[in-house]
Amino acid sequence: MLKDNFAFIANYLWRESIKNLNTHLSENELKNFSNNDYYYLTTIYYLKKPNFSEIAEALGLTKPAISIIIKKLTKMDLIEKKQSDEDRRIYYVNLTEKGKKIVEGDEELYSKFDLLIKSLLKDDNQYGIVDDLLGKIVFKLEENRTLD
Repeated sequence: MLKDNFAFIANYLWRESIKNLNTHLSENELKNFSNNDYYYLTTIYYLKKPNFSEIAEALGLTKPAISIIIKKLTKMDLIEKKQSDEDRRIYYVNLTEKGKKIVEGDEELYSKFDLLIKSLLKDDNQYGIVDDLLGKIVFKLEENRTLD
């Protein structure tokens, strides 16, 4: 069934992501690193050097909550903050090399998954159909997220 295949794929991707985390974080760091921390890290990565307000908006959290998250991830050497040259009240957040390796390791996994799909399809048209279907699913998921 389709739902069983989705469950297997989701579990496979999660397992590989955990392996990636184990490669880049110490045992002690892993104990202090939560699923939410991973979500925060990937959000910051995709926002590309956001400020605290942009992170708060993307995550639906307050600036004080973001400050706590930033402090924790900075202490773990996963992100760094840099004060704006133009407005000294604003800080921008960027991933450290260690933080990038975590997110980019998963990006590499997704690229391999994309290549696997391409290799299983007969032609570019079939790939386009699958890509279009997944794009529609993503759109619906994004649409539902904004309604929450």
